[in-house]
Amino acid sequence: MRLIVSILTIGLLSLFGCEQKSNLTPVENELLKKINFSADQMVEVKNLTKNTFKQLPAIDQETGEVLNDKFYDGIYSETTEEAAEVYTKQLKAKFKGTGYLVFTFEGEDNKKNIAVIKGVDELDILRYRRTDGINYDLENKDIIKKVAEWQSKYGVVVIGCNRDWLHVEFDTLPTNMDEFAKEVYEFCPDSVDQGVGSIEALKEAIIQMHGVWLWWD
Repeated sequence: MRLIVSILTIGLLSLFGCEQKSNLTPVENELLKKINFSADQMVEVKNLTKNTFKQLPAIDQETGEVLNDKFYDGIYSETTEEAAEVYTKQLKAKFKGTGYLVFTFEGEDNKKNIAVIKGVDELDILRYRRTDGINYDLENKDIIKKVAEWQSKYGVVVIGCNRDWLHVEFDTLPTNMDEFAKEVYEFCPDSVDQGVGSIEALKEAIIQMHGVWLWWD
């Protein structure tokens, strides 16, 4: 009897796995083969967003502009602004240690997408998107240098980014939050001047989100 139950269980699990894979369209399966991505894992993205996924566009290395006629080895799938952060965190937990990096990617018309690229360093996400603060003379390398400092001190998880904004969370908050809030303001004045309005409010926001949301307008 136990043998029969075990066989049935294995059969149901196999069927479930097949059903998950069958959620992918032929175009999606072909894309995953081309960029050598795991179909078993990428179907998790589609199961959350309920939308098809496409190949990520390449980013111009000089200007940071999206190149719609060139592509990068990665995928993205559209979701709602409300769900983007939640789905990103869920998938980061599932994909941890697998060699895939998940983040919120802002596409055309400011639509939010869940994106996946290969990598083991969260900073690879910023390298891909070429995030900068060019209005404050901050190039992509400057953004990466600062976030790398925070990574070494506090541990960093990149939740999302675009050309001129960045959202990261910390594994551990700085011990001196007053000094850290001043550091963030110096690095990104818009976080206060066009955001929360004061250094004290910025400190509270950092504590509340356990990280920072930065933009250079």
